[in-house]
Amino acid sequence: MNKIIVVWVVVLGVVLSGCSSSEQKTKPAVKKSPFKSSTSSEVSHAGGNITGVWLATGKQDGVNSTWYFSNGRLIVNYMYHFSYVIAKNKDPHGYTVVTIKNSKVKRQHALLLKRNGNSNFEGLTVEGEAYNKYLANGTVPKGQIIEFAFQKNAWGSMDEAIDFYENTYKNTNNEISKEMIWDNYRRDLWDLVKEGTSDHTITLHWTNIGGAGGSYNQFVKNDRTTVITFFDGNAGYPNHPTMRYTIRNSDYKVIKTEELWKQ
Repeated sequence: MNKIIVVWVVVLGVVLSGCSSSEQKTKPAVKKSPFKSSTSSEVSHAGGNITGVWLATGKQDGVNSTWYFSNGRLIVNYMYHFSYVIAKNKDPHGYTVVTIKNSKVKRQHALLLKRNGNSNFEGLTVEGEAYNKYLANGTVPKGQIIEFAFQKNAWGSMDEAIDFYENTYKNTNNEISKEMIWDNYRRDLWDLVKEGTSDHTITLHWTNIGGAGGSYNQFVKNDRTTVITFFDGNAGYPNHPTMRYTIRNSDYKVIKTEELWKQ
């Protein structure tokens, strides 16, 4: 398989789905993996902990994608959701085997990982007929090597940023908590702004509940604080921010307020 992770994502249907959008009429035969599986807390037995956010880059084509592993949940590119299970033991080739399942289609695929230095991994994706052969006899397919680099303070998903936003407004010790009218708030009105998102920065767009107009919020995560910059109105982003709040990560307390619209 010569495709980078993002191409694999598309081929598998939306992301890593591995089939068309239509449902299968018959259930495929269940193949039992020869490797014992475990929860994410047992990953070290297989050669390292993969919990956290990783930047996946193809060695050949240089295409990037973001992978967030957490307690059996995998989120690719901030918004595509899967489940995963990690084999307790390495396979005969020395790979840590991560079995990935799409929640909608129920097809499984494998990510084979090996350590590359102290904190990073190199991996191969195995899907389709190659996955069946791997389960049958352990054959590792040839394909593009994908480098996984750990991202400190990176956002793993849209939900993570939305949760932070909501928790900040729910903290009644914050003055801005008085500004929120929860009856006018709907979580499903957030969208990801891809061109404003990378590493420790994620940008979201909020669509007004009536459908007309909206605003942008940019979240920058640091070790102890997160900075949220508000851009009121669709025309305000990215050059005309209105407000900026520095918030303590431990308790969602606003510790600094900047009225940028006055500057």
